[in-house]
Amino acid sequence: MVIAKFIKDMQVRLESIPTLGSIFYNAFVKRILSKSEMEIAQNIVQTIDEGVLIDVGSGTGFLSIEIAKRAPKLLIYGIDLSKKMVEISSGNGKEFENVNFKLANAIRLPFKDNSIDFIVSTGSFHHWKQPIKVFDECYRVLKSNTKAWIYDGCSNPPDEEVLKLKRRYGFFKYQILTRIQKFHGFDWEIYNTKVKKLLEHTKFKNNFHMILTNGWMKLVLKK
Repeated sequence: MVIAKFIKDMQVRLESIPTLGSIFYNAFVKRILSKSEMEIAQNIVQTIDEGVLIDVGSGTGFLSIEIAKRAPKLLIYGIDLSKKMVEISSGNGKEFENVNFKLANAIRLPFKDNSIDFIVSTGSFHHWKQPIKVFDECYRVLKSNTKAWIYDGCSNPPDEEVLKLKRRYGFFKYQILTRIQKFHGFDWEIYNTKVKKLLEHTKFKNNFHMILTNGWMKLVLKK
């Protein structure tokens, strides 16, 4: 079965980023992605500015902190499997009272049913070894009529999107971005086949759509 093979292939990926990878990400990769993540933060606070938000796979905390800056009434929990990432993000966000970082596994979110107002994730979906369980956990903790925005890299997008990215980032940064996306996400074709079929096996099966935006594939899931 295609969906079973896709999940099995995902399970060989490294789910938690090791210490050296965390340090490298904090020093270099986040600089390349910072512009797009700031825009994601701005889009989120235009949608929700109070309540409780989870950032799944929060990494070094950049996105969570950018949201916290813009929405002081929004309580943000960044969760990550990497101890080093949680250590780095906690240090980065120590001046903000409305953001907290926790060591946790997304297949067992440490939150009650129907208690969360919004979920976001950037660049972690491709690491999930049990993606259906993660999506179903997101569904469990979300309140009714709320959303999750799951972003991950998209390599080999359509030509018109490539032109937009080159104009947006410039040639040099675009070359770096494409190499990052190659190892941090999925091909355009996979999103429209295997990822779509995977989502149809989750509790979001009747309420999802995908949008290609600024080099990310955005999965919009509604409870």
